[in-house]
Amino acid sequence: MSHDSVDEKDLELIHALQLSPRASWAQMAGALALDPVTVARRWERLAEEGLAWVTCVAGTALHSEFCMVYIEIDCIPGRLDHIATALSTEPHVRYVHHLTGLYGLLVVATLRTSAEVSAFLRGTVGQLSGVRAYRAEIRTVGYGEPSRWRLRSLERSQRHALEPAGAPSTTVGGARMDAVDRKLFRLLHEDGRMSYTAIADRAGISEPTARRRVKRLLTSRLLRLRCEMAQSLSGWPHSAVLWASVAPQHMESTARSLTALPDVRLCCALTGERNLLLMVWLRSLGNLPQLEATITERSRNLSIVDRAACLHTVNQMGRLLDSEGRSVGYAAPNVGDFLDA
Repeated sequence: MSHDSVDEKDLELIHALQLSPRASWAQMAGALALDPVTVARRWERLAEEGLAWVTCVAGTALHSEFCMVYIEIDCIPGRLDHIATALSTEPHVRYVHHLTGLYGLLVVATLRTSAEVSAFLRGTVGQLSGVRAYRAEIRTVGYGEPSRWRLRSLERSQRHALEPAGAPSTTVGGARMDAVDRKLFRLLHEDGRMSYTAIADRAGISEPTARRRVKRLLTSRLLRLRCEMAQSLSGWPHSAVLWASVAPQHMESTARSLTALPDVRLCCALTGERNLLLMVWLRSLGNLPQLEATITERSRNLSIVDRAACLHTVNQMGRLLDSEGRSVGYAAPNVGDFLDA
């Protein structure tokens, strides 16, 4: 992909949408010193070319409502593409990463219960032709997620202009979502900037109801919007996964400290001996040793026990990606993994 296909204003727009995914084009225009028509046209091109998109994921209020499992798969030579493609179309699967190392695939899936995780591992993963072995761990705590990662293209004053107004978000415990909320989740997952008119029409509700419900789902942290982009254009074109071991009494402080590092996209605790997983974005794979040194110096109670470079993210939250991270297809999620009526 040519890096000439985006300019600094495009990167500023993507950063702006990371901060405020449903802000009006007029609000964006004010922060970016462009007119609204130009901003809308730029976004239309980025979206049409698969260079950036806004999607919707389960918010923190729902994280206790489902099990997220991290599965490492050892593939027979010549079968990795087949397995990756098959799992990318599974509605329970959220990510499929092709990694270096013995376990060539890292797959992340969400299911409602541990029993369903067991059934998925035995009935789906274990039955795929070419799977030589797999190992799986359950996420216990999520400390930092990709929606928090920022492109760092905007100045402080521009970021301030995009800060959302109104009541702050609050997490709602024991949350439930009804059938209409499920429809809204599916629609926002498909296009997080879908107009309220289109949402209302496709969900079979009035536009005021669509506005009210979407606002409630977002402010209560039941759902979270996030703007993604083709990683090859981000300035951090390389990914790596680190597995670490941390004593339980130090897990909370260690994970919170590492989440603050700008290169860390994901930080979560897992079951098993390798009980902390980090996904990082890098300007160069040559920066990985220094980042590891920074991590171990920052967190004396942590030991990095394994690492792998990510060669290709095949599926990212339902978006099928090409080798440069461009969205080239869509696989709708099974929202029943997150929700109970």
